[in-house]
Amino acid sequence: MKKIAFLHKTILLVAMIGFAMTGYAQQYEVDHGKVYFDNELLMYADARSFKDLGYGYAKDHYNVYLNGQVLENVDPSTFRLKRSGSWRHREDSQVEPVEPPARRGYFKTNFNVYYGDKKIDAMPSTFQELGGGYAKDAFTVFYCGEKVEGAMASTFKYTGEGYGQDTFDAYFRGKKLGK
Repeated sequence: MKKIAFLHKTILLVAMIGFAMTGYAQQYEVDHGKVYFDNELLMYADARSFKDLGYGYAKDHYNVYLNGQVLENVDPSTFRLKRSGSWRHREDSQVEPVEPPARRGYFKTNFNVYYGDKKIDAMPSTFQELGGGYAKDAFTVFYCGEKVEGAMASTFKYTGEGYGQDTFDAYFRGKKLGK
């Protein structure tokens, strides 16, 4: 009897630890021609064309969704989720994400540019991701979705390890160095 009670407590403890480590796993589900997110019906989702893209994103023929909410003015026909493998190794040899993969990173449609679920003021036609959290369009440099003040987009480049530079200045994680 004690072994069974111990086994039940161990299973419960392992389940609780797994739940705590992964967080509450919200997910999309298509069932009997209806789409659900976290057991809530998505009224306007098209079950026939619905695709779970991961990291809370999904799309169908008509909309793009983030955590069950429609992303306004996002064209599902051009929407792509870039999954970056931005990982670094800690000294104790455990792998640690540089930035959480969920809801981070740039993506663009024909009409808008986003960093995670936040629309940024960038021109999609000239927008390009540079790496390390940096991106630019014809006039503006961005770091993790925020404008880098004073940076010249025409000559800006990412140089690695959080650093970037333009013709006159160097930047670390989006902040101008020196002066």
